[in-house]
Amino acid sequence: MEKRRVLLVCSQHLFGVGMETILRAEADVELIGPWGLGEEVCSRITETSPSVVLIVDDDSQSEANARLTSAIMEAFPNLPIIRARLTENVVRVHSTHILPARGTDLLETIRNLPETKNSSNERSE
Repeated sequence: MEKRRVLLVCSQHLFGVGMETILRAEADVELIGPWGLGEEVCSRITETSPSVVLIVDDDSQSEANARLTSAIMEAFPNLPIIRARLTENVVRVHSTHILPARGTDLLETIRNLPETKNSSNERSE
């Protein structure tokens, strides 16, 4: 079983700790982070080579997370991004490709993402 390398970016420390606990308990997930929001996220993606970026936030950080999502999609068009909010019981998958995903089960969404080859090093020209 190949592990999914999940980069966890979180705006709230307590929510991040909870997500970290859930993800570290899964045998098929290799967790990177949690990282806080910041400009360095995009530059650090290249060195960590995640399979997926998971951004979890509360409503007050939604604009900052939207900017981060856009920046990641522009720099790494083959890297899927999953966004989850404290106030919602769904997850949203953002990708430059159409992906099959169900928005209610985070772990199943991560597991069902298509494999990408070295997605973090590919850039659109």
